[in-house]
Amino acid sequence: MVHRMKSNEATKSVPVVVVSTESRTTRVKELLAEGVKNYLHKPFTPEEFRDLMQTVWNRPRIETKNVSEALIEALEVMAFLTSMPMEDDLAVSEETILAEIDFMGARNGSIQIIAGLDFSRILAENISNLDDPGREEACDALKELSNVTCGLFLPILTSTTADSFAVTVPRLQACDNSSQWHEFVADQNSVVSNIEGYMVATRLIMKD
Repeated sequence: MVHRMKSNEATKSVPVVVVSTESRTTRVKELLAEGVKNYLHKPFTPEEFRDLMQTVWNRPRIETKNVSEALIEALEVMAFLTSMPMEDDLAVSEETILAEIDFMGARNGSIQIIAGLDFSRILAENISNLDDPGREEACDALKELSNVTCGLFLPILTSTTADSFAVTVPRLQACDNSSQWHEFVADQNSVVSNIEGYMVATRLIMKD
C-alpha cells in the first residue's frame, strides 16, 4: 500500500502512520525507510495519538534565522570566528561573493551566504592556516562554509530518523560592486550577522 501511494502523484505526499503491536526495532526501521511517516505502538493513550497527529500534520516554520544560527555555529567550530552585536557603521565590501548550495530530500531548498572578499580571505586563513590567501582560496573557503552550514541546518528539517538529504556541490557568484549585497539584504528573508566586524548575510529558499 505504501509503495503504491508513494508512486501515485495524488497520494505520494499523504503521510502514513502505522498503528500496530509490532515491537521489533528492525521492522519499525524498515517501515520508516519505506516512507512511513511515523509508528504508533498498541496499546496507546488518546494523548499519545493526539501528540503524534500534531507532529505529523503541523510542520514547524523554518526560517532563515535557523540558517543564520547554523552559520554562526559553523564559523565558531571551523574558523574560530564569533558573532557580535550589529553595528550601524559596518562597511559593505566593494567585492562580494555569494555561495549557494541546494538540498533535496524530505524538504527541498537552497542556502545562500554572501560575504565580502576580505572576509572570505580571513576565513581561508583560519580554516587552512594560510598566509595571505588569494582569491581562489577565499572562494573555496566560502564554499566550504556553505557546505558545513548546510550540514548543521538540515537536521532541523527531519521529522523521522528515516529522512535523508542529498546536497549539491556549492557554487559561486561574484560581484565587483556593492549592488549584489544591497539587493540580497533587501530581501525580507535574509539575515545579516556581524562576524567580528564583517557583515555576512544568509538566506533560505524553500522549494516546497
